[in-house]
Formats: sequence, C-alpha cells, structure tokens
Amino acid sequence: MTTAFLEDERCVDLLLQQVTSGLDEAESAELERCLERYPGLDRRAFESTAAALTLAARLPAEPLPVPVRARLLAQSGAGAAATPVGDLAAARQARAAAVSPASPVRDHGRAAAWWATAAAVLVAIAGWYPRLVGPPYVPGPVELRARWLAANPGLAPWEFAPTADPGAAGAGGDVVFDPSTQRGYMHFIRLRANDPKQYQYQLWIFDAGRDDRYPVDGGVFDVPAGETEVVVPITARVNVGKPVLFAVTIERPGGVVVSAREHIVVLAKPRRA
Repeated sequence: MTTAFLEDERCVDLLLQQVTSGLDEAESAELERCLERYPGLDRRAFESTAAALTLAARLPAEPLPVPVRARLLAQSGAGAAATPVGDLAAARQARAAAVSPASPVRDHGRAAAWWATAAAVLVAIAGWYPRLVGPPYVPGPVELRARWLAANPGLAPWEFAPTADPGAAGAGGDVVFDPSTQRGYMHFIRLRANDPKQYQYQLWIFDAGRDDRYPVDGGVFDVPAGETEVVVPITARVNVGKPVLFAVTIERPGGVVVSAREHIVVLAKPRRA
C-alpha cells in the first residue's frame, strides 16, 4: 500500500504541502479524498519524516561529503530499480545530482534538492519500515466515516428510527450514502449485538427507480458483543440511483436474496422539507 501511495504524485505533493506550508480548504478536502484510497498508509510516520526533512533543510548549509553523497545516490538508485517508484526516486536523484560535490550548498533550493535525495533513500527502504516499527496504522470504519464526511460536507445523514420489532428496542443512529460514488456508511447506537451463527443484520436500499418488492441488498453485518456504537460501510450489490429508504432486517446467517421483512429493526428516510 505504501508503494501505491508513493506512485500517486498528487497525493504525495498534497501531504508534503500540508506539512510544509499548509493547505487551503479545497486542497484539504482533496487530500482527505485521496487518502481514503490508501487505508494502510501510516500517515503520521510520513508526516513526521517530511517535517524532519523540511527542518533539516532550513539548518545552516554545509558541504555534502563526497562519499556520503555517492552512497546516498547509489542507494536511492538501487531502491528505484527494486521498486515501482523508480520514476519518482530517479527524478529526485536527478535534481539532487545538480549539486556539485566539490562546492558547498549555498541556498535553500540546493539544500532542498539534497534532502530530496535523502527522501529518495527513504522511499527505497520503505519496504523495510513495517518490519522495523510494526504493522502500519489502519484507520477503522469510525475514522474513515469521519474523514469521508469531512471531505463531503454536502452529504446529509438520514436518521435511523427503531420499529416495533423486539430486536429494535432502543436502537438508533444514522446512514449516509452518495449515489455518485456508491459509497456510504451506517452508524448505529445501541443496536443489539448478534450471534453470527444464529442471525445477521442485512441492509436494504429502496431505490426510486426500482420495484419496491426488490430493494438493493446493501450487505450483511454483525454487531459485536459489548459494542454500543458501531459504524458499518455500505456494500451495495448493484448501483443505486436515488435512495428513498434504508431498512435493516434480521436474517439468517449469510443473508438472503429477497427478504420476507418479518424482522425490520430500523428505518431511515429523508426528512420532509
């Protein structure tokens, strides 16, 4: 996942800009949308590395020792050959090569070029990083939903209301879904924990363009014991054009193709204007 992220130059540039000079509102939203594509990225480690390189580039300039410079270039070149991010590393190496080994680094621009070479070395060893510091940080559904909503302020959640079904007692929450991307999340509060061997919850999305007898299957899910608040990504089986109702039912393990709707626990529909 780290390699795929480093190949995404726009995403890398935005994250570097956030650390070094900051982003405006539109750029921040673009960055959050971009980062959703890389849930395995250790964002905090990347930001710390970028901040360290930036700080170092602002220190008083010193001539780069020739042996050190040669070793850095050799290592960055080896890393480029061994990873799909070779083009990025090579570009940074080429810029760094413009610094003469016999002359001191006299300005910020040349210092930045040298530190770009150091960054290329970090890229080359990116494959070792997880083994040194442990598994990468992977945000959970709660954090992913929060990021997604922050990047899409125009999406309004629909509130879940419990039904009279015994399994719905005290349940609530909300659901938000974007037809343009077919992405969405359900947020539940006090929905009763289930035993997956006995039954599972299943989401149904009623689409204005489809027969109400056959709502879209939004996926099955579980509520772990002891959890009073859970967030569940929506996995619609087919495209939804215009949702008009979300319903969660209790079904047999694995779900069903067509629900008898005998146990509907919560419903969500848009508020009337």
